[in-house]
Amino acid sequence: MKTDDLIGSLVADQDRPPTSSRRTFAFALPLALLVAYGVFRTFLEMRPDFGDALMTWRYDFKILVAASVAAFGTLLLFHMARPQTAPRTALKWILLALVPLGLGLLLEMVMLPMDQWPASAMGFNPVYCLTMVPLMAVGPLGAALLALRHGAPQSPTVAGAIAGFAAGGIGALLYAVHCDNDSPFYVAIWYLGAIGIVTAVGAVLGRLCLRW
Repeated sequence: MKTDDLIGSLVADQDRPPTSSRRTFAFALPLALLVAYGVFRTFLEMRPDFGDALMTWRYDFKILVAASVAAFGTLLLFHMARPQTAPRTALKWILLALVPLGLGLLLEMVMLPMDQWPASAMGFNPVYCLTMVPLMAVGPLGAALLALRHGAPQSPTVAGAIAGFAAGGIGALLYAVHCDNDSPFYVAIWYLGAIGIVTAVGAVLGRLCLRW
């Protein structure tokens, strides 16, 4: 059977892949979040000024950015489970997910003197961010890939990358509860860098385990 014919036959049954993927993800996600929380409890702790931080726009934007990546990534995950969803669709969703970050960067450029930009972008111990976010994303990434295996993504590599993008957002959201580097510059470089690592890993794993 040709690839186009196979895709056509799967499209005819298009309700099944996303429904099965959602059900699988809903079942696996709580366990994945428990694993991520276990990593958090083992290596991290909530920042002591958490309540005060919630009253600042920089911290709120940081939370919003991570939550946006996690939410849009998860929604896109279910779309990518459909065989008729073209890989290029992912770009539009990813850009939407990053809108809060773009707004935060604009505000930071206006409100922060230019000579303070480099220090704000570097923050403190950024390598820790690049390590802990991917580590906490391992469980959610596994859940996302498992959900995709119950679908029929047109591009296993792109679907795996989206799984990593969503999982990276979840890991970043958890890490934001601990991290006291709140500048949007820092988030744009190091949080997105950490999410990018998980996205790349997801792409490789997707290519290997989502073929059909």
